[in-house]
Amino acid sequence: MNRFSKLTFTALAALLGACLLALPAAAQEHGHEDSHGHEPGSSSADMHAADGHADAAHADEHGADEHGAGGHSDASHGEDGHGAETAEIPHLPDLLGTVHHLMEGSHGVEGIAPEAAHSINEAIAGTGLNDPMGGPFKAFEHIFYAALIIIALIIVFSIAGKQLRAAPAQGQRMTRLAMFAEIVVTFFEDFFGAILGKQNVRRHLPFIGTLFIYILCCNLFGLVFLGHASTSNLSFNLGMAVLVFFYVHGSSIAKSPMGYLAHYPGALPSAKELGLGVGSYFLIGFMAILFIVIHVMEALIQPMSLSLRLFGNVLGKDVLLGVFGGLLQIPIGDTAIAIPLHIPFLFLGLLLGAVQALIFSLLSAVYITLWEPHEHHHDEHHHEEHGHGHSHGHAHA
Repeated sequence: MNRFSKLTFTALAALLGACLLALPAAAQEHGHEDSHGHEPGSSSADMHAADGHADAAHADEHGADEHGAGGHSDASHGEDGHGAETAEIPHLPDLLGTVHHLMEGSHGVEGIAPEAAHSINEAIAGTGLNDPMGGPFKAFEHIFYAALIIIALIIVFSIAGKQLRAAPAQGQRMTRLAMFAEIVVTFFEDFFGAILGKQNVRRHLPFIGTLFIYILCCNLFGLVFLGHASTSNLSFNLGMAVLVFFYVHGSSIAKSPMGYLAHYPGALPSAKELGLGVGSYFLIGFMAILFIVIHVMEALIQPMSLSLRLFGNVLGKDVLLGVFGGLLQIPIGDTAIAIPLHIPFLFLGLLLGAVQALIFSLLSAVYITLWEPHEHHHDEHHHEEHGHGHSHGHAHA
């Protein structure tokens, strides 16, 4: 067995082992749900339910049967309503969430540091962070893992860039990391150059290439043991889409402000071409207003489509892994061990993560091309037609 085969076998074995280790924690989270469907860690729901049952017991003690029954129904309604608000989607456990779960505790199990967990929850909630599908701490998790990947990428590519610059100067062979960085940049130049143009690809490649690498790493980190994909959050994806929006329109304005404004009405026909007399000017004005409205809507829809596409696909992958990760469980005492039914879907998640990163960056490059002013192309085309007509006139003469 050669060295490459050994490394491949070791990587696959480590991936399989990581999945097997992640399953008991996932099964424990699903197993701690009570009969009302509460997720672990919803301490406020427990307090609310306890208050509701206490009111019902107090009413029974004073002999108000009707009031007691009404109080119990209110308590049940409060449990159901609160459970619906704080219910989390199925997902495999991540490191930060698991540590927080152990600190906070769950139903019937005391946490190792409930006061510290409560203080953390209050501090995060005070910042205004919130995730509709998980609460403030879930929103903090997305930011934490996103920042972690940013720091890792900065370190890796800073080292690669330093090695890439030092090797030719010293007459040494490039390291594997430097060769990998050069291959990635060369591939991006060829791939995105077909869309942006050879003359513009160097100007936009730092932004487009960073988008692809960053989104790919975020997507794939959700497949790592105790990792989490920040791209499963809509606000995170919308933030990247807004950056693309400002970059696309900002670069277009910087290149040619008048050419950018001329993009909204588009290329309108002249009054002479329409041949409607005075009515031609009214028709041209109507067409200009219509095209401006359409292009404004197009500019606003583009970031929404980018963020929703990435969010839906990554969230669907996480739900799929979470459901199949805890679908079949074997109870052992107070806990349960889940059968790894989600392993085949990890390879599907690997493909999906790469495809979604490619689509996001590819569409960003297409938007840059569409919104960039192209007056020089029209001028060249006009000069070519003028020159062709002039030479044709001489030939005819």
